[in-house]
Amino acid sequence: MDKHRRVAPRRLRVESLAPPFSCFTQVEESFGGNPAVHRCFSLARSFKALTLVTEEIDAEGLLADENAEIAGLYNTFQPGPIVRISFWLDTVQPKQDSADLPADRLVGYAILKKDILSSTKLDHEGWHVFEAVFRKYDHRHNCVPAQCSYSLRVGATELQLPGVLYAQQNGLNKACAHVALRSLLSRFSPGNDLRNSDINKIARALGPSTTPPEKGLSAQQIQAVLKHYGVNYRDVDYEVAQKKNPTVRKTQPYQKYLYSAIESGCGGLLGFSMSGPKADPADPDKHIIPFFGHTFNKDTWAPDADQAYFNIGGGIGFIPSENWTSSFIGHDDNFGPNFCIPRLYVNPGQVDYVAEILPQGTAYSGMIAEALALQFIYSLHPYLIKSNAWSRRLSELAHPSMQRVILRAICVSSSTYVEHLGTISDWDGCRETPALVSELSNLLPKRVWVVEISIPPLFAAEERKVGEILLDATKAPKQKGKMAHKIDFGLFLLARLPTQYFVLKAETATGPVFSRIQSALESHVPVLEIQ
Repeated sequence: MDKHRRVAPRRLRVESLAPPFSCFTQVEESFGGNPAVHRCFSLARSFKALTLVTEEIDAEGLLADENAEIAGLYNTFQPGPIVRISFWLDTVQPKQDSADLPADRLVGYAILKKDILSSTKLDHEGWHVFEAVFRKYDHRHNCVPAQCSYSLRVGATELQLPGVLYAQQNGLNKACAHVALRSLLSRFSPGNDLRNSDINKIARALGPSTTPPEKGLSAQQIQAVLKHYGVNYRDVDYEVAQKKNPTVRKTQPYQKYLYSAIESGCGGLLGFSMSGPKADPADPDKHIIPFFGHTFNKDTWAPDADQAYFNIGGGIGFIPSENWTSSFIGHDDNFGPNFCIPRLYVNPGQVDYVAEILPQGTAYSGMIAEALALQFIYSLHPYLIKSNAWSRRLSELAHPSMQRVILRAICVSSSTYVEHLGTISDWDGCRETPALVSELSNLLPKRVWVVEISIPPLFAAEERKVGEILLDATKAPKQKGKMAHKIDFGLFLLARLPTQYFVLKAETATGPVFSRIQSALESHVPVLEIQ
């Protein structure tokens, strides 16, 4: 599926990006002034790239497949030129017969494709970004978990580039939903890609529609594509859900789904209706974009101010780690890749659809994992010892009268958690007993929700935690009969808190009973990070 990225060039040109080279002139004269192409050049400038390599390539692989599909839809279609551009930190001289380019100096690439319809004038003179990948900014608070690596050929050199694939709609065989799905699903597909023609085939299989799938996908068609590729997800179609629950946008806010999806390394989708003086409220245009990262602002005022000033006595129960997120990182196919979009920028009333992509084998969302973990903390509160300073601090802040604990839910394989537990050390340099870590590796299910527990300002200033609660991610919470209003302790695996682990011994009429296991970790430890 990566043949289109690895096709040998027919011709190759190398240019210096130093003055007097003008990115604006290049994009306007060569690519119709396409804003997404401008964005690619802007990203290269921000990295201080020195060299632009432009290769003319033939339509092979996914490029040929797209041309064939468009030709079947429009009898006046003519394939146009295709170029592959790449940006480099050094002055490089790629050759078509020698493979000597340094992969670590590659900033990013884009494949630019021109489609021609003799009877129709296309936006940006027919040019669009078929795909692009750029490196993440090298900033520790710019978080893009679980980056994928994409294969690429430049000249005769075969390369690998980490990042998240971007693609732009062309208004012919693919719309915003197609490229958003391709962006996220390419991270999990063999060869790191999928065909838009396959997306359209899956969508058409649902039956006749007033809108051809190549012009846009409904929520049901998006769900069908996710299911076809075996992608696990939890979503909310707000337009449908609000008929049963008018407050659904408040009780299930879109940003909770996106944040959880990003932290677990999978990403999410956000669909919304457009607004403005020229928008038709009766039949608004819609758009959808993918999210895959976030920024972290350790100095944000909001988490403290929310409870102290704007939600006094609100009974939230905990502080979500999401509150330290300033922006989500995502693509907008109209404007380009790797944009920071303020976490609460999109008006909830305009959000139509959100999808949280989940790791394979995960049975419920991060929002549910956080809610369950909070109830387990309340159940464990009487067991917290006061002789340990960090246990005492947690006890005070977890008390129902305070509700100042911070929770961060992240879904990982049990092996990832065990590796984390075996490598971390607390503030005093203590590490967990190797035999205990080894024993856990044999007891945990394949996938777990790790709900990390921290306290202000430990989380923000140090990115550290006092413990975590582990939940079985492979089983859905019980929602039937009498269990609908009770805590489902069947999902509880263990809690690790300063100096001790807790495992469920029994459930009684007066509440759960826990057994304790000694832990060598006596204070706070680093949070878990997905690489």
